[in-house]
Amino acid sequence: MNMKSSFLTCPTCGKKFASNPIPKSMPFCCDRCQLIDLGRWIEEEIGLPYEPTDGGPDIEERPNVREIRFE
Repeated sequence: MNMKSSFLTCPTCGKKFASNPIPKSMPFCCDRCQLIDLGRWIEEEIGLPYEPTDGGPDIEERPNVREIRFE
């Protein structure tokens, strides 16, 4: 079966890359971009959005953390 290749955008560098064959570093274009993203998570430069719930525990405010928005 021959599957058509679509192009995706790397979330780290913005480069367009083919999704077929599926790269092992998906959703990144290469291992380097995957490691850069991991480093950003470890250094707390990026993080998932947090929405507090009633009665839930508060988390420490971190103004230097950039939230990733999925739309």
